[in-house]
Amino acid sequence: MLLKRTVQAATALLLATVMATTEAAAADVTLVVGQAVRPTQFHPLLAPGGGRETRAIKRQIFDALVVQDDNLRPQPQLAKSWTIENDVRWIFELRDDVSFHNAERFNAETVKWNLERILDPNSTAPGASTLRTLIESVEVTGEYQVTVTTKSPAPTLLITLAFVELAPKNLVEEVGDEAFAAAPIGTGPFLFVSRDGSTVQLKRNDAYWGGPAASAEVTFTTIPELSSRIAALRAGEIHIADQIPPDQVVQLSGNVAPATATGTRIFFMAMNVNEPPFDSVAVRQAVALAFDRDLIAQALYGGRARPLNQPAFPEMFGYQPDLAGFRYDPAAARAVLSTVTAPVTLSVRQVDFVLAQAVAGFLADAGLKVELALVEDAAFNDSITGGRLQSYVSSWGVAEGDVDAILHPHFWSERGANRRYTNYANPALDALFYEGRSTTDSARRFAVYADALRLLVDEAPWAVLVNPMDIYGVSNDLTGWMPSPTGMYRINEARVGGN
Repeated sequence: MLLKRTVQAATALLLATVMATTEAAAADVTLVVGQAVRPTQFHPLLAPGGGRETRAIKRQIFDALVVQDDNLRPQPQLAKSWTIENDVRWIFELRDDVSFHNAERFNAETVKWNLERILDPNSTAPGASTLRTLIESVEVTGEYQVTVTTKSPAPTLLITLAFVELAPKNLVEEVGDEAFAAAPIGTGPFLFVSRDGSTVQLKRNDAYWGGPAASAEVTFTTIPELSSRIAALRAGEIHIADQIPPDQVVQLSGNVAPATATGTRIFFMAMNVNEPPFDSVAVRQAVALAFDRDLIAQALYGGRARPLNQPAFPEMFGYQPDLAGFRYDPAAARAVLSTVTAPVTLSVRQVDFVLAQAVAGFLADAGLKVELALVEDAAFNDSITGGRLQSYVSSWGVAEGDVDAILHPHFWSERGANRRYTNYANPALDALFYEGRSTTDSARRFAVYADALRLLVDEAPWAVLVNPMDIYGVSNDLTGWMPSPTGMYRINEARVGGN
């Protein structure tokens, strides 16, 4: 009996040792994410802010006051709770157990400094023009309490703050913006280690206020070519691959599998209203008539996309189910576009090249001569934000779940020099933005944005196309991760191996 108990104890100890060794080994395996688009820079108070590929990395390093859940609703992050007084005073109670990676304490002064720097008229920080329309003042009302007073009732404030990462005041002031951008420090679950071109290395923040992440190291690497991204996934060189087209899902078998999330990205063709022929409303309307969106959704996305007749999808607040919107009328399109004699340049990044080819094909069928221009990611971003491209195919993620979040950054007249895009401006639309942002009456906001959407369909600075599902390729060795409709990587519990 004694021998039996001794053997059982030894076996249990051996199993525990093996399990602990396996878990430790899994934690030591670097989790690698392969992205189609190269990130910009990670300083949250500088431009360019970049797209989802940049925020996906930035949100590993930094936190915000609030964060979105998978239903696109704001939830507490560095702010534990908030209350609203008199419709315009937002009182945020902050966490008191948070430090930056350099041990600088997070408190109300941190929040005030970040927001006031963004509100500075000279700021080019992401979201600066939007926040300046919303916020009147920021006050420290306690060591861990900050009060934000808005200019009027601000129904979009929380969702806007979910996109404002917070930097350490003292460190940024000490080292300056350039040095901080080269070695960013936040309060997030991972610490920035290095960046070598398109590859960014992070390591676990063992002192993270939310508890240490499962993986000790995470690497984000850019692989623009789809075939190379899938090959790297199948070879085990990366463990997550983003932006997998539906027709390539068949490639995700064996040691890898697809993972999907409800898409919140809207694809469109944008037209520069300051350049011929797109300075003509008639030409822009004709372009919008040229596309068979149902065919695009079926042929290019295998039915895993929704054709759109407006710059909104059904889950968004402000979507108008009764709006006639954009339609397909190739004869009407040809009647106008065949009179345009000079070819137009349609610019695109590698990641959207197949869609751009389809767009160019429909335009050619309608009589418009199109020259496709493939542009490197950074140059493309710089050109569209500067309003310098004649036309382009791109997309915009609307994880905020509110139509204001896609219309205001692109079409508000005072959106700033680093958000020119199509160069479209309209005082009537500005008045609608002001009204929609100044009331918490949902019915009134819905009616206001109905007018805004009708106006943009009529003026057609964009020809909206489709809203696809988000498809990722995932290694079977990866556990603890599922994609989110927000497009952010919640990888705190993700690890490679140790199944």
